[in-house]
Amino acid sequence: MDNWFDKYIEEQKRKAEETKKILSNTDYIKWLKEFTQDKERFFDDQWLYNPEEISDFDRENVGKLSLIYEGINKYAKENYIYPTYRDIGNFYKIKLDEFYFEIGILSGQGVVFCFNKVSCETDEEFIDFSDIMNNKKQENVDQINYELDFLANTIITTHNNGVPLDAIASTFDSTIKSLKEDEFKKLVRKK
Repeated sequence: MDNWFDKYIEEQKRKAEETKKILSNTDYIKWLKEFTQDKERFFDDQWLYNPEEISDFDRENVGKLSLIYEGINKYAKENYIYPTYRDIGNFYKIKLDEFYFEIGILSGQGVVFCFNKVSCETDEEFIDFSDIMNNKKQENVDQINYELDFLANTIITTHNNGVPLDAIASTFDSTIKSLKEDEFKKLVRKK
């Protein structure tokens, strides 16, 4: 059991180092751009049964799609950037210069990572890969942290003043539900 655990820890360290390397420069993104010149999308399991259809180098890089997704996901969470949810997965919209794409994860009977080229309607909906590469903290992070700390302290104070946790949770849930319904109504009216 210890041997398995040691191997697992070592593999996680290797993946973390490889992810850091991928996110530290534009080499992987340049490879994506070149690799997808004749493709609009691909999945990381696409060549499992026909590995001869692409080169060893390309197959190795296709296998790293999960690493770049995980690195982007970590950066996004730290900066309160949320993915776009669709059916059985989610996607992050990324840009580098004039190259716009999505990196996503689909979950069904298994997990598959995917890449999609997309067009740009507005730059604001994309995470700039340069920001990820430089680990740039987004402008609103400090304000969000302040507001969340304030909310947490308000909940603690409310509970310390005798309000049951279930009542706080119920009020919190209904408030969130109401806000989501209002957001949905705004989206429907815009269309």
